[in-house]
Amino acid sequence: MLEAARLVPPLERMLHLKRMPILAGLPAREIAVLAEAASERFFPKGAAVFREGEPVPAVHVVVQGALGTSRRGVRVGGAGPGAGVGGLGVFARDPLGSEVVADEDTLTLELDADTVAEVLEDRFPILHHILRETSRRAIELVRRYRLDPTVGTPECPVSGDGSGEIDLVDRIFFLRGMAVFQRSSITALAVLARAMAQVRFEPGTVLWREGDPAPGILLLRSGFVGARSPAHGLRFRPGPGFPLGALEALAETARWYEAVAETPVVALQGDVGVLVDVFEDHFEIAMDYLAVIAQSTLRILDWRAAQGDTSLDELS
Repeated sequence: MLEAARLVPPLERMLHLKRMPILAGLPAREIAVLAEAASERFFPKGAAVFREGEPVPAVHVVVQGALGTSRRGVRVGGAGPGAGVGGLGVFARDPLGSEVVADEDTLTLELDADTVAEVLEDRFPILHHILRETSRRAIELVRRYRLDPTVGTPECPVSGDGSGEIDLVDRIFFLRGMAVFQRSSITALAVLARAMAQVRFEPGTVLWREGDPAPGILLLRSGFVGARSPAHGLRFRPGPGFPLGALEALAETARWYEAVAETPVVALQGDVGVLVDVFEDHFEIAMDYLAVIAQSTLRILDWRAAQGDTSLDELS
């Protein structure tokens, strides 16, 4: 039987947090910040950690014991020592949450949602790391299950054919029309808009090949791109409003598909470093972007669980 009053020393807290795959690459000084902010929680076997139908209130990292997670009545995975629950729900701002129950007497390190937000706002290296790792995991899931990454991304239509030059105001309106930037401040969008160049591509133009470096992103204004990865059996067709290349650019990985202009394409092009700088200066944009990635990942996990795959941890 675990003791509710058990004290987890600071160094041991850091070791438990560093075991989590999403935090494994963080420097010790950043892990120490999270360890200091965490609280210890004890849950006897059968106790509810989260209840479905409510927003996820915290992230829990298991120190000892085990937690089981269910969504929409389907078990989607479990978490033992070194694993966590609640991260995706907090990042995705999921209003329906998950049911998490202690499968056995369990001791956790808890970071409530407000504490998570405060730490991420104060320590951009941690937020940047989480953005990179969630982007990598999203790519992994898309490739593993041969999914269309454009599903769920609403089109962002523009007036006319979208091929004319656009001034700063029109660029801001275009960015605000994209799902990921709808909550962003005009000031932040103006910074991003000024840093991007409008580019055009004729049909048949190869934008990049699979395996190329991914230094930049294309925010598609008009036209369609044919994307394919024969090695992974993937084909999809990004169109207006899709942030082409953003996922792998933020993940700091190579292009994982070939992209060729199917029609005349007009886009705003920018270096990923500019986007990261905007994220650092405008916390709300970074969190909005993280929410979009987390929401997409939750949809994939729900889909897999509905097909009977219960091997996926919520935050791994």
